[in-house]
Amino acid sequence: MNGHPVKLKENVEIKPHTTFGIGGVARYFIEIKSVEELPEAIELAKKKKAPHYVIAGGSNLVFGDGLLYITLIKLCPPKTGKLIEVRGNKITCDASVVLMDLVNSAVKNSLGGMETLSGIPGTVGGAIVGNAGAYGQAIPDKLEKVLVFDGQKKKWLTKKECKFVYRGSIFSHPSEREGSAVAFSAHGKRGGFATKVTSNPSLYVLRAVFKLDKGDKKALEKKSREIIEIRDKKYPPGLKTPGSFFKNVLINEMPRESLKFLPTDRDYFGKVPAWHFLNQVGARGMREGGIAIADFHGNYLINTGSATFEDVKTLADKLKKLVKDKFGVELEEEVVYVAE
Repeated sequence: MNGHPVKLKENVEIKPHTTFGIGGVARYFIEIKSVEELPEAIELAKKKKAPHYVIAGGSNLVFGDGLLYITLIKLCPPKTGKLIEVRGNKITCDASVVLMDLVNSAVKNSLGGMETLSGIPGTVGGAIVGNAGAYGQAIPDKLEKVLVFDGQKKKWLTKKECKFVYRGSIFSHPSEREGSAVAFSAHGKRGGFATKVTSNPSLYVLRAVFKLDKGDKKALEKKSREIIEIRDKKYPPGLKTPGSFFKNVLINEMPRESLKFLPTDRDYFGKVPAWHFLNQVGARGMREGGIAIADFHGNYLINTGSATFEDVKTLADKLKKLVKDKFGVELEEEVVYVAE
């Protein structure tokens, strides 16, 4: 491998490795410095015969309390090394690259198609797995191909082979293939992505190639700044949260009788924000144990310092019932529960 064999630790506290600050103890823990060390870490994890999860900052994850019989593999992106390469209108980058770094590289090189993804925390790998998108742009729009590790060898998948759906892909939908996939997530104010990994996963995102459009650098920089300003106002830093808790609702999947509840004030690109429904059922300010919903955003759950997994589940189930009863709409979590 890299001359520095990965090391496995036992009984490591999970909370410090998540943005939500919730979770008990991982039976096994492996820290890796790059995606190149992932195969070795996977082999080591398999020997323990425990479900394993690969994260960076642990956003969009809600871990259970107590001792979890899992192997947690944490990716710590290296401080040095060429992880992003720009050639003409193509960008190749590692899955461990923070998404905002990819956006900045595109803008710096006058390449358009990613500027409205500005401010979304998380890594490129996680964005691909979760099909990240915002303000009319999504990560697959300019994606050409993805390098994956299937547990035995590396191979390239085309965008079509990734089978992207709203907030998902072949990597995050086990029903579309054998095994499960992995996403890398990075610490941030909102979002980030991670997907449950079984003890026999089949696809791990390692690298991606994007083909973008030539654009005006100043215009791209202006749009990027505008998006970041919007996000900074909506999502204050420093809060213990996984980011937006529930997925937005696709209009074309809503029950016919629920369409009368759609907002008419603006276009949400074929989706209705989950907070549109949550705000109207009184979600803002609600509490359950150590969990409080922000008074400024009904889809923003915050750990006040003593929250537990059960607090989160209880409140989430209550919110889903309220929305279902009032609007006939079924909300789906964007976060992933890990409670082995």
